[in-house]
Amino acid sequence: MKMAQQPHHRYTEKEHRQVEHIKESEEERGVSPEEADAIGYATVNKQTPEKSRYTEKERRRAEHIIESEEASGKPESEAKRIAYATVNKRSH
Repeated sequence: MKMAQQPHHRYTEKEHRQVEHIKESEEERGVSPEEADAIGYATVNKQTPEKSRYTEKERRRAEHIIESEEASGKPESEAKRIAYATVNKRSH
């Protein structure tokens, strides 16, 4: 019998609160909810870059998306944002 794998938790409760606070601030400035969400997670990720939040499979998926986005003409920073937003969306 195969046991179910525990979900991979990327963010602590404190980090989730930080994201929510950033999202609220960005939305008050007129940023769309989707963009505010992306800004919140990007900000928290920048604060603790050494923390391994992604599995090897997720990192490979993100690298593939980054390469694809860059090939379509997007700058590296935009390609990374899209890639990790996509990986985050698939795992929630």
